[in-house]
Amino acid sequence: MRLRLDFIIDSINGTLIAGRNDSWVEGVSTDSRKVKSGELFFALMGENFDGHDYIGGVLAADAAAVVVSRREKIPADIPSGAVILVQDTLLALQELAGKYRQLFDIPVVAVTGSVGKTTTKDMLADCLAPAYKTLKTPGNYNNEIGLPLTLLSMEDQHGAAVVELAMRAPGEIAHLARIVRPTYAVITNIEPVHLETMGSLENIARAKCEVLEFIAKDSFALVNGDNQLLLKCAENYPSIKYTFGYNNKCDIQILSVEKAGSGINVGLRLLDNTDFFYFPVPAVKLAANLAAAAGTAYLMGLSLKTIKESLRLYQPSGNRLNIINLPAGGAVINDTYNANPVSMIAALEVCKDISAGRRTAAVLGDMLELGDYEIEGHMQVGKRVAELGLDILVTIGRRAAYIGQGALLNGMPSDKIKHYESREESLPWLKNYIGQQEVVLFKGSRGMQLEMLVQNWLA
Repeated sequence: MRLRLDFIIDSINGTLIAGRNDSWVEGVSTDSRKVKSGELFFALMGENFDGHDYIGGVLAADAAAVVVSRREKIPADIPSGAVILVQDTLLALQELAGKYRQLFDIPVVAVTGSVGKTTTKDMLADCLAPAYKTLKTPGNYNNEIGLPLTLLSMEDQHGAAVVELAMRAPGEIAHLARIVRPTYAVITNIEPVHLETMGSLENIARAKCEVLEFIAKDSFALVNGDNQLLLKCAENYPSIKYTFGYNNKCDIQILSVEKAGSGINVGLRLLDNTDFFYFPVPAVKLAANLAAAAGTAYLMGLSLKTIKESLRLYQPSGNRLNIINLPAGGAVINDTYNANPVSMIAALEVCKDISAGRRTAAVLGDMLELGDYEIEGHMQVGKRVAELGLDILVTIGRRAAYIGQGALLNGMPSDKIKHYESREESLPWLKNYIGQQEVVLFKGSRGMQLEMLVQNWLA
């Protein structure tokens, strides 16, 4: 990114109070520890930090400019660089990202949904990569800060972008989509996630469909065709709608799913064409994500050959169903990025599927933001642990105790269930009683930070 300061000032309705408006900025940062020479720093404010406290250090590090909202925090002696005053630094970041995105006439796909949006986004970006240099949302950059930073990393050579839109409350998807101005949209599904803030599945469906407001009438959205609530909400928007799923009325229909070694084979009907796709992650429930990604790429003009090869070479990103084979003969399934009942059960099934006679252990943490579904959601996961016949269940956190209850009520022996209030308390037992010749699943909500437990257990 390389922009003149006067463009930035105009985009964010700012006032230049120090420096020159004809200088240039190369890159954007919101982290004072990582600011590079020539970058633009936004002094964001959060519950536990205030970027204004670091303005002096940022300017001393040769930042090109800083965007501030607290005039009294500006140092009296500014060594170099420009200072731009705005009413709200977060809003300014978002406004700049929106203006910057409009400089690019490329297809931008917005992916949202309760479950599987990150995996779908990664699959789709891989499918598009042979035809376009594709920008995609990195990590968890899918919120009001991460999304603008993703867009501001767009470069001239990018020919397409796939961005992920997350939400916790009504109106948030609309706000993010207004910044993105997507060409196409994918809605993976709706599930009882964020019920704490959303209240009902109907509200979740309406919120996810907010992205459709920004899809042009002659463009398309691909929507889960197995969910009637979602389909009903989507009818309120004028864009072209295609559907994916198992329903035989779906435009992109899943015809078959078979386990195949360390992956799955998925048969798809894409409009009038039928083909088979190999995906190198042994999770049957990912067939729907594959259908969404392959279907979107196909509707965008990619060939089936290209899509098939891209999916065959897929590698999981971050801590999402990342299967690590261990020298002692066991395996770790690191799926610690986040959790809800649907994804938790899918991960448990993968654990069982790949065990091949080895002992299995599930180390499961709290699932957050389930609202009134909190107890039932955790109990349902425990029920599935028992049904699958896993050998050991370790639960971590106050809410996760209900997973143990669900497993116990459905026949899992009590001596096979251990509970700890924190990951630190669980580590000694795990070290002593769970061997690296076993298949061990670690999964919990992001706030549980179970990836740290994985590292400490493996150490």
